[in-house]
Amino acid sequence: MTLDRPVQSGIFLAGLLVLAALDMVFAPGPLTQALLLAPAVALLGLPHGALDLPMARVLWPLTGAADHMLFYGAYIGIAGAVAALWWLAPGLALIAFLAYSALHFSGDWEMDGLLLRIAGGLSVIGAPALFHVTDVVSIFSVLSHGVWAEPIAYAIAVAGLIGASLGLIALLQMSRHAREALLELVGIWIGAAILPPLLYFIAYFCLLHSLRHMRDTLQALPERKAALRAAAGIMVVSLLGASIALGLFLHVDGVDLESSVLRVVFIGLAALTVPHMLLVERFRYRRPSA
Repeated sequence: MTLDRPVQSGIFLAGLLVLAALDMVFAPGPLTQALLLAPAVALLGLPHGALDLPMARVLWPLTGAADHMLFYGAYIGIAGAVAALWWLAPGLALIAFLAYSALHFSGDWEMDGLLLRIAGGLSVIGAPALFHVTDVVSIFSVLSHGVWAEPIAYAIAVAGLIGASLGLIALLQMSRHAREALLELVGIWIGAAILPPLLYFIAYFCLLHSLRHMRDTLQALPERKAALRAAAGIMVVSLLGASIALGLFLHVDGVDLESSVLRVVFIGLAALTVPHMLLVERFRYRRPSA
C-alpha cells in the first residue's frame, strides 16, 4: 500500500463530501445510519485491526500452536475484561473508552508534533458533541444504559473545544510539514458540523484512521502478503462473532435493532481497541529497528 499522506487526506475529505451529499439527498434516520455504520466498520474499519496477529509475530517468536494460543488467549482475555466492565459499570466504561480512544486516535498525527497530536485526538471525539449534543447524548444513553450520558457528552464537548484551540495555535505556527494535518483537522470539524455523529464516525474511522493505520503497518511488516492473508482470516472470525453478538442483543436482551447495532459496533470496538492499542504502541516503539 503506497498511499502518500496527501492522498490519504484527499480520500478522507472526498468521503466527507460524499457522505454530506448522501445526507442532504436522503436524510437517513438514526436506524439507517446505524445500518450503514455496521458494514462500513466491518469492511473498512476491521481490516486494520486484523493486522494485529502479523504485528505480534514481528514482536514475539510465535512459532507454534501453543504460542499462537497464548497470544489469542491474552488478546481475547483483555477484550473480554473490557466487555465485562461495560456490563458491570457502563458509565465508567464509556468514560474510559472515550479517553483511550482519544489517545489512540491521536496516533494518526504521530509524526506532526505533540500539539497537533493532542489537538487531533481531542477533536475527533469532542467535535460531534459540540454540534450535535442531543444526538451524542442519545447514542451514549444506548451504550451506557442511560448512566451519565449527558454529563459525559458535555465533558467531551469541552475536550473538543480544547482540541480546536490547540489546532488554532498550530495553525498560527503552520509549517509545510503540518499542512496535511491541519487540513485533516479542518475536515474533522467541518464533517462534525454538517454530518450526524454516526456518519461522521464512518468518515473518520473508515477513511482516515483505518486507512492510515493499515498503510503504516503494512509498510513496517516484513511479509505483507502473508499478513494480508492472516488479516482476512481474522476478519472472518470477527464478523462471525459480531453476528452472534447482534443476535444475542436482539433475541436475549430484547432491545430494538438500532440499539443492538450501536452496542455491537461501539462496545465491540471498545473491547478490541484495548489489546489493539497496547499492541500498536509496542509495535511503534519496535518499528524503527524492524
